[in-house]
Amino acid sequence: MHQKYNAFWGVPMWLFSMFLILLLGIRVAHAQELRTLQISGLVRDSQGNPMPGVVVTLDETQAKAVTDSEGRYAIALKGSKPPYAITYRYIGMEVLAKRFSRPTNHADVTLKNNANLIDDVVVTGYRTITKHNLAGSVTALTHKDLPSNVPTNIDNMLQGLAAGVVVTNSGEPGSTSKIRIRGINTISGDADPLWIVDGVPLQDDLPRIDNMEVKAGDFHDIFVKGISGINPDDIENITILKDASATAIYGSRAAGGVIVVTTKRGGKGQVKVNYGLHLSSQLKPQRDENLMNASEKIAWEEELWREFAADRMANGSTHVPVVGLVGMVRANKVGREGRLWTDPAFEPMTEDEKNAYLKDIAANTNNWHDMIFRNSLSMRHHLSLSGGSNQMGYYVSLGYASQDGLLRQSGYKRYNLAANLNFDPNKRMKVRLGIKVSRERSDAPASIVNPFTYAYFANPYEIAYTADGSYRPDMTYFNLASINDGDVEAPKLPVGGFNILREMEHTSKKADKTAVSGVLDIRYRLCDPITLSVLVSYSHDNNDSETLIDKDTYTAFKDRMWFDERELNWTPYGSLLQSAAHGDSYTGRVQADFGRRLGAHDIRIFGGAEIRGNRTMRFFAKQYGYDAITHTVTSPKPSNPSKNDATRYASLMEQLTGRNEVDNRFASFYLGADYALRDRYILNTSLRSDGSNNFGSEEQFNPTWSMGAGWHIDREAFMRPFAKVVSRLALRVSGGFTGNVVRGVDKKLVLKLNAWSWNGTPTADIKTAPNPKLRWEKTRDAKVSIDFGLLDNRINGVIEAYYRKSVDVISLTSITSTTGFNAMKYNSSDIVNKGVEATLQVTAIRSRDFSLVCGANIAWNRNILTKYRSTTGGISSGRFLDYPLDSEFAGKLIGLDPYTGVYLFQLRPDAKISSTASLQNTDNYRYYRGTTNAPYNGGLSLRARYRNFGLSVSGMMSFGGLITNLIKSPAVYSSVTYKCNEYPQTQYSDLYSNHLNVRRDMTDRWTADNTTGVKYPRIVDALGERLGLGDYNPTEAVGRGIVTGAFLEKVNYVKVRDITLSYNTPKSVLRKMALNSLDVSITLSNFFTFTNYTGMDPENPGAMYPNTRAVSFGINVGI
Repeated sequence: MHQKYNAFWGVPMWLFSMFLILLLGIRVAHAQELRTLQISGLVRDSQGNPMPGVVVTLDETQAKAVTDSEGRYAIALKGSKPPYAITYRYIGMEVLAKRFSRPTNHADVTLKNNANLIDDVVVTGYRTITKHNLAGSVTALTHKDLPSNVPTNIDNMLQGLAAGVVVTNSGEPGSTSKIRIRGINTISGDADPLWIVDGVPLQDDLPRIDNMEVKAGDFHDIFVKGISGINPDDIENITILKDASATAIYGSRAAGGVIVVTTKRGGKGQVKVNYGLHLSSQLKPQRDENLMNASEKIAWEEELWREFAADRMANGSTHVPVVGLVGMVRANKVGREGRLWTDPAFEPMTEDEKNAYLKDIAANTNNWHDMIFRNSLSMRHHLSLSGGSNQMGYYVSLGYASQDGLLRQSGYKRYNLAANLNFDPNKRMKVRLGIKVSRERSDAPASIVNPFTYAYFANPYEIAYTADGSYRPDMTYFNLASINDGDVEAPKLPVGGFNILREMEHTSKKADKTAVSGVLDIRYRLCDPITLSVLVSYSHDNNDSETLIDKDTYTAFKDRMWFDERELNWTPYGSLLQSAAHGDSYTGRVQADFGRRLGAHDIRIFGGAEIRGNRTMRFFAKQYGYDAITHTVTSPKPSNPSKNDATRYASLMEQLTGRNEVDNRFASFYLGADYALRDRYILNTSLRSDGSNNFGSEEQFNPTWSMGAGWHIDREAFMRPFAKVVSRLALRVSGGFTGNVVRGVDKKLVLKLNAWSWNGTPTADIKTAPNPKLRWEKTRDAKVSIDFGLLDNRINGVIEAYYRKSVDVISLTSITSTTGFNAMKYNSSDIVNKGVEATLQVTAIRSRDFSLVCGANIAWNRNILTKYRSTTGGISSGRFLDYPLDSEFAGKLIGLDPYTGVYLFQLRPDAKISSTASLQNTDNYRYYRGTTNAPYNGGLSLRARYRNFGLSVSGMMSFGGLITNLIKSPAVYSSVTYKCNEYPQTQYSDLYSNHLNVRRDMTDRWTADNTTGVKYPRIVDALGERLGLGDYNPTEAVGRGIVTGAFLEKVNYVKVRDITLSYNTPKSVLRKMALNSLDVSITLSNFFTFTNYTGMDPENPGAMYPNTRAVSFGINVGI
């Protein structure tokens, strides 16, 4: 009997069934493995806290996951082979790369803070985003980019650090800098950028006071901008937003750019105490102005006396020009014992006495720069405490800054208190509370005579004090008309005469500002992709000023009341001008954020509403007859007043007190979105609508928008062969529309009430006409940029080109006189700015012990006024259609005519010469010479480190700006006569300008015996014989704008702003000292300037507060 069984292709069925079962098991097991083939875990920070929002990438497939609210993640490994390379990324943290040999559910990692990556973060008041995902033009600066010797004010820190950002600093203590971002796009408005501090826009706006008796310039309004009250030591980072794609979300005040300041906040861990001390000595101006000393000035005056006056004096001429002390002595205006000819006891000197007197005078030089300026000392203290727990962090700081001015009797002080508190009540809510308190005080002389001008022109033989120590009157500064025979009435002087030191010591301008601000920011995560936030801020400030004029000063004499101007024997009195301004500002914002990563798509949408406003009330009062010793007021009154005097006196009293007010309110709605595809293609867009009470009822709302796109070319597959060379390559394009508010231009009919009435009815003057069509200034913006990194980002650079057109720019324009006005400000002009910017940073050396990083930036800007109609029909304040703002139109200097000794200017190719008069026609000589705003600006930097030593060098550069290198002398022919026989061509041609001090090389001039190879032109006496030199050439009298061309210099300069050597104490030493840090530094500031400018300071030309050399020492201790 045979056994029977089933078979499949000869294989027993039972065996085949077992094979199928085994195969099915393998398949099921493999399927189960595929389901579990992943890596998951928890991401924490260095304090052990879970980190939501960390991007986790599987390098092989570029698959991504994002940690949830508890810091957990899971990433599938499908399509990848071991070892599995995973990368963890989070803003401001070190990138972590890990490899796993097999799938695991316990891949827990810790991310560390990385200060070197924080500069990739762009912080604004509305969002925090990386530069990688932003298409706009931004410059992010961290503490490592800012000057080591932090200056007194924040704005001073930015000079030379960002391409396209031009910062002009003044040496005056406490003053704010002028900042221009990508050119000037307004005429009547504020071209300064909008400052955002911890998400809140600064809204300081001090009302202007200006009437017949009290002028705006009488007040010490140094603290108009609120940024001066922020302590630079409290700054964490600064972000500069330059184009519409970055700034349009800020709406109405973003046309001038936006500067976002983020202050330091508390961290987690034990309490950290930091103290910093900074001492600086600022040196008196060092650049030699090449002015004459007493001996040289006396010799020069003798030369001019012999040439122009000696023969006339000997011949008994009715006209004898008297110049300087030599002229006064030779013409018997100064007698024995130094008495003037107006003194009843005057006795003329003999020739021998005159020679001896002048010899003694020439032997003693008084350096007025040493008398007026000083080496100044400044110091800054900063104490901070920071720390916190998992749920709370805090940062509290105290600051004090004191800066003496180069000008004697001037100085600045600031006190700061800041507190930033962070609360995390639960996993969904974050609360930030910030409080800032500051007080600033500034002091300066209130002299009507500019001390800088006086120091330049005062004769070096004048002395400040008499033998008994009292003030000695200046014998020459104001007496040119009185000692000469012209038809101009000699200016009157007080009994004690004029002495600049009396003016500086007995006049004062004081400003005192106290500001308090608070901000509350609450963020609540409604669910994983949606966060709601509420921000509320409020600030209050008191800005007081006081101008005190002592009764014995020349300033008080010039400011006396009208009825005392006709009194020869008036009783001197001083004055006190006080101003008190109280301002409040507020901001309220509600915002919703949606953010989610969907595979390769990264999406963020945010939108909200904002209201903000500020109101400042300013009161002022001026009191004549104020006594600074008794603090009493005895008001002067006219003697034997007429009815008209009484009416005028009543009107004057009305104008000496008053108030003014500004009230700005804004309502805004905004929406923005950021999108990234595979971290390769990015898109940013924003839309905002602002309403403002600054404009007419028909033009109150203004929409602004922006759109930008970016392509990270380095992420493309075709770039992989170049990965070792090209580390980063991105193309960005953007465009948008921003607005600008022009404050101070009234939209309503404004009446100014008078002190008198007509038939019992009050009267008023119409100050401005109504303009219901007054609207926003608008700027359209477009840019394209290439951002690159080479050789593992050791070479980094950005090149950008932009085009900006501002339309509806408000300017003063002529209108039909039948309206009752000749001119009116309204939206009537257009301005175009275009330019190119480039930034390059090279890490030349990068090793454990030594590193060297060099950087530079350069920007070119071209500014054109494309639509404009001036009130004169021609050039107005440097503005002319189709030319840049602040243009210079002048003659082109050929040289000196060897036959006549006057400046020769080039005729235009289209000049029409039909007669002698044509040679005096300024239109035949006028050329566009350039602009005072330098078209090329940039910065330089170098940072080196060797172990614990550091060296940093920063500088700035400017090329192509025009400077009129001429300080106008107070002594000119027009001070002597209204009618001239021979008009001097320029100040250098004017005999009477030599009455005060001049440069040493003025002796290198044209004379009949010295006609070639000379520097200065022929000197002429305006009251002397007629020479006819102006018949064939433009002169100052008829061609002022043409002859200015003789003094124009196209200035280029490179200034090494700071050189800082620092030392960080090693950790091994710190442990022994129980310290966290101990750093010391020494800085040299403004020691090297390479320039073709022949004046003192190319950054602040003329008789202005210069930036001079300084030596600084700093120490920072952390416990």
